[in-house]
Amino acid sequence: MLFALVVANLKMLVRDRMALFWALAFPLIFVVIFGLFRLDEPPTTTIAVVDNAQDALSQALLSGLGAVKTLKLEPYPDEAQAHKALADGKVRFALLIPAGLAQSPNHPPLTLLYDRSRVSAPVILGVVQRFVDEMNLQMAGVPRLLTLRAEPVQSRQLGYFDFLLPGLVGMAVMQFSIIGMAVVMASYREQKILKRLLTTPLSVRTFFTARVVASLVLALVQAGIILAVGDTLFNAHIRYGSLGYAVPLILLGNIVFLHLGFVAGAFSRSVNAASGLGNAIAMPMMFFSGVFFETSSLPKVLAVASQYLPLTPLLDALRGVLLEGKPFWAYPGELGILGAWVVISGALAVRFFRFQ
Repeated sequence: MLFALVVANLKMLVRDRMALFWALAFPLIFVVIFGLFRLDEPPTTTIAVVDNAQDALSQALLSGLGAVKTLKLEPYPDEAQAHKALADGKVRFALLIPAGLAQSPNHPPLTLLYDRSRVSAPVILGVVQRFVDEMNLQMAGVPRLLTLRAEPVQSRQLGYFDFLLPGLVGMAVMQFSIIGMAVVMASYREQKILKRLLTTPLSVRTFFTARVVASLVLALVQAGIILAVGDTLFNAHIRYGSLGYAVPLILLGNIVFLHLGFVAGAFSRSVNAASGLGNAIAMPMMFFSGVFFETSSLPKVLAVASQYLPLTPLLDALRGVLLEGKPFWAYPGELGILGAWVVISGALAVRFFRFQ
């Protein structure tokens, strides 16, 4: 009986286009969008250059700046056009090199015009200043007393997309479990299905167990598809040997979110209300639990509070398992928080859920 009900619930989920959208299409849209952006590559900054000197000193300076991969030097014939390009927003920086730079004994100053609204302005100023200082040392004939020796080491390169992908897995599981369960419970209540269930020989426990098991199965399918797309299309650095360790984490987190979905459904008298309340529970966790960025970048109070949201320990453990190959029991603190949430959310679901 239980197996037949699980299969029936899976068929209903598959046939529900809205459910499939929230379960698969919605998180995959995020995977593709973030995968297309090269967020790990530093942006290139264009600097308009007006070289009125045209001498060896200015050429040496521009040669050094041009060797910086993140800088693109764009020559301009005169200062008026450079000013206009800066005013029109075509460039954010303009380097003006005065005439007679090498011949003049006082060496007239270089001018760097910049848009003060750019957060990158201090970085670019520092880069240009470094090359100017280097030229001063060379012209003064100061010997090099200190040198830097760079020794590369081999390490596993993990980018932003690698950090993001486990977060999208947790987000997908959370959203579908909370919103999906809340909407289903509200729909059952509107259609009097829950009330009629009490008059049938079918055990209430069996009915809900089948629904929960079907959701757990779908959660694993969700995670597998999201990880496969991220790896196939964007070469995510997933340790597939550790997928088995991720399964209990996904199931444990899904149980918490299903309980929260039951609670949201208990307080909702319509499908629309259930959807709104489910989003009100899921959206803060999506932004404060580290789906898109590390929680350490939050204000201190929020960073500490976010550690006790159910999604945060799930994502921390998932990233350790999927990206570092650690077993799930290497995260006892995260497992403890998730276990506490299973108990708390389960108690709330039992306390507030009603058939009418």
